Amino acid sequence: MGMNRNLFRINNGILTIASGNEEVANFDFEGRILFYTKNGVMHRRSSDNSLFKLGWDQEVRTVIQLDKGEAAGIYGRCYQMAREFPTETLNVEEKGILSKVSSRDPSWLEQDAQSIISMYSTKPIMPPDQGSAVYLELTSGAKWNRCSISRSYSGRTIEGKDNDAFRAHIEELKEYFGEGIKAKKGLFLGDPGALDVDQKELLPILDGLKKDFGLPVFAAFDIFSTPKRKNMINYKDLKAHGLDRIFVFIQSGSYKVIKLFNEKINVTETLNIVNNIKDHGISVSIVVLAGMGGKRYDEDHVEGSANIISQMYLETGDMIFLSPVVEEDDPEYLKIIEKEKLGRLSPTEKVQQMERLAKSIKESFMDMNGRELTIPIVKYDLREAFF
Repeated sequence: MGMNRNLFRINNGILTIASGNEEVANFDFEGRILFYTKNGVMHRRSSDNSLFKLGWDQEVRTVIQLDKGEAAGIYGRCYQMAREFPTETLNVEEKGILSKVSSRDPSWLEQDAQSIISMYSTKPIMPPDQGSAVYLELTSGAKWNRCSISRSYSGRTIEGKDNDAFRAHIEELKEYFGEGIKAKKGLFLGDPGALDVDQKELLPILDGLKKDFGLPVFAAFDIFSTPKRKNMINYKDLKAHGLDRIFVFIQSGSYKVIKLFNEKINVTETLNIVNNIKDHGISVSIVVLAGMGGKRYDEDHVEGSANIISQMYLETGDMIFLSPVVEEDDPEYLKIIEKEKLGRLSPTEKVQQMERLAKSIKESFMDMNGRELTIPIVKYDLREAFF
């Protein structure tokens, strides 16, 4: 059994405080709580001040949102840990950061959340592994909403900010984050149609982001409109002006499954555009949802997704994310499942399908390319993509 001790650490813009061996709290330099862990159970705070408990039930990932009272109690405990931490061994900089954190309380967190929410037209959707990114709303809405990823944009036409409005948005966010910006690892250019912005407007925006923040820039690929607006030269210029990665939510590579929930998607067109992106040095993150198509199309979904991914020019720097679809979070898709009598996969069956997806993707890639797939295949849960 380890010896009980307190811990104070500053690393990559994050303050970590540990109380004994049981509790760990993480803050940004403005005093926002990022994570709280007790007895190995991690909690994560979202920008809208919700608190989620992350865990496992056998092999199934669990993401549980705590009620406001329980969350406030944990927030209070985190700030208590900060106020009670001994300062005798800390230097001037460390004492200053701790003093700022110790001055905060749960009511400040609530006000802080209201401040950032007011900066967006709707609650942003963060892609996988982008929880530590700054979300920049260049556009709002989506061209087509019949997909699980962009359903929250339903009923909203795509709108873009002009240069002055976007500049003001950036300045507002910089002021909001303050010293907390040091905890951020990238910039996500949203909403889903951000890359549809006219190229002569988009390139100066990318130049400005690198100058303003000096962080990697990511965006998502709108599979309904972007192929019609961007060509190979456009992607070359986007890379030259600082776009580092594009998230591509293919959801499924099965033509049968895709046709069920969105017949406007052309799987072959998506494949071609991904390879165009890769030809010009931009990394991609491919997202596939386990459970799409239900039990009826289980094998079609696995085989089709593996087949389409095997034809992509994937290399070091790219990633594949596998996440279970959550039907309750997507009522329109749930209606399709029930109407077509597809049969829903249980949480355990989705986990098992993720295993088969990962195995089939690797095997298909080897068969198609004569080499192993060396990029990570990450099993994820999109409910963890907290804003």
